[in-house]
Amino acid sequence: MTQNSSTPPLSLPSYVQGLAHRPEVWRTFLAAAGGIGLLVLLSAAAVPVGMVLDKLMGVTPFNVSDPSFTIGFWVAGNLLLGLLIPASTLLCRLVYGAASRTISSVAGRFRWVTLCRATIVVIPVWAVYAVAVQPALGTGAPRWSALNILLCVVAVVTIPLQSAGEEFLFRGLIFRAVGARFARPAISFAVGTTITALQFGLVHGANDPWGVAYYVVMGISFALLTERTGGLEVPVLIHAVNNTFLLVPVVIAGELSTLSAPTGPVVVIPVVVVAIVTGVLWRMTPWLTQASQQRQEASA
Repeated sequence: MTQNSSTPPLSLPSYVQGLAHRPEVWRTFLAAAGGIGLLVLLSAAAVPVGMVLDKLMGVTPFNVSDPSFTIGFWVAGNLLLGLLIPASTLLCRLVYGAASRTISSVAGRFRWVTLCRATIVVIPVWAVYAVAVQPALGTGAPRWSALNILLCVVAVVTIPLQSAGEEFLFRGLIFRAVGARFARPAISFAVGTTITALQFGLVHGANDPWGVAYYVVMGISFALLTERTGGLEVPVLIHAVNNTFLLVPVVIAGELSTLSAPTGPVVVIPVVVVAIVTGVLWRMTPWLTQASQQRQEASA
């Protein structure tokens, strides 16, 4: 899993500068504002759509005056945020004239082999972390009802869509739109990372230093891995696994309504986990992207 004599040297193009062929400032603002606008619109749409789903399922619908997560609101939010995948891709196409598949990676496609190889590290680490952190989060004991089991299946299906949607928006669209403004890759990366990491923290509703730190560190790590690996596959994987592994115990305990943004000193644990995994995957990148590079060389 580490670089050796049979592994080609890492020579990936800069992902953050993938839109640098059209660096006009109006394009950056249009792409970023359009993306955030879509995020706000889809998030707002989750309220009425969630209310309809709640009524169809016969549960107390989402109450705007006393907001808490309901089943319908949660499912609607996941599915609607999943629409950020095609929406971000379309914005890249319309604003920059970029080929649709280039948003996934510098290889011009979503590299499933890269994602699958990264699971060797991500899945075991998050499984241990998710189990270890539950007592600190105060999650109740599992309640194995038919509804809770069904909701676990829904979580496994819809949470990755929500996570991928956010990655396509923040790292796929805005990260590259900001990076296009600067000629030097290091400056593109630094500014793009700073802006998207702060946005990532703000849109998740973090309202204290602990919560802000959690989301900003996650945003920085995702940007580092996006640029290092040349694509969105590894950040999408970590984002989806993190959200799924932490939320499924809450769902199976029947405590979805208590869901809130992480806060307090306990967030030091995921921050350390993310930092360590980012370092490990950084070192593993030549192996993670080996198949993609070999395919490119064969077609050259």
